Amino acid sequence: MSNETPGADARFYVTMAVIAALLIFAGFAPSFYLKPILQAPPPLSSLTITHGVIFTAWVVLFVVQSTLIAQGRNALHRQLGMLGAILFGCVITLGFSTAITAGSLGHAPPESPPPLTFMALPLIALAGAALLAIAAFWNRRRSDWHKRQMISALFMMTGPGTARIGIPLGYAANSVAISMVGAEILLALAMAYDYRAHQRVHAAYWWAAGVFAATHAAVVWAFSSPAWLAFAQALTAG
Repeated sequence: MSNETPGADARFYVTMAVIAALLIFAGFAPSFYLKPILQAPPPLSSLTITHGVIFTAWVVLFVVQSTLIAQGRNALHRQLGMLGAILFGCVITLGFSTAITAGSLGHAPPESPPPLTFMALPLIALAGAALLAIAAFWNRRRSDWHKRQMISALFMMTGPGTARIGIPLGYAANSVAISMVGAEILLALAMAYDYRAHQRVHAAYWWAAGVFAATHAAVVWAFSSPAWLAFAQALTAG
């Protein structure tokens, strides 16, 4: 069990969850959330719409769950936990399917690497986020580990959104770097807060930092690897 005072950091976790949610909304506003208003091409497929709706539901539930802890409504937080786990499982499954479909159709953001190469970014990021979320679920009775691993998983999931923020600003060629650095900044802020509030950085954040480093190194490797390209071609062959 945690030796931290329940709710001591609740306001910080709500704030970071809201910031992550706003980054995701800002990134996907032109291509998803505000698409009916902006009427931007191309039309969305049913798979993309389903993925977007489920992903949004999970992010909203994440903010709600953080708020419930801040309000001291821990019992309801635990009751909604299984719903969050199910939604996250759907997010990962649909995310993999959407990324592979986009690669097979030759879709990728402007000025990004070729579609099959770019496919490494969402697939590897999803794998990293899944690892963090699974660890958080395993540690659900250890709140000090659980909350840090869950917020780290959310940070990892901001990548696709932050990457798209730079596109209309003229930084499309740097979108991959922006996605990785954005997530790393969020994690660094959480670690800095931990040190300030508790005079140390919790081991859960160091563990998450290792996952971030491995994930981002894997993306950099995949972008120049013939082995990844062969793997991607096999995934999309059907």
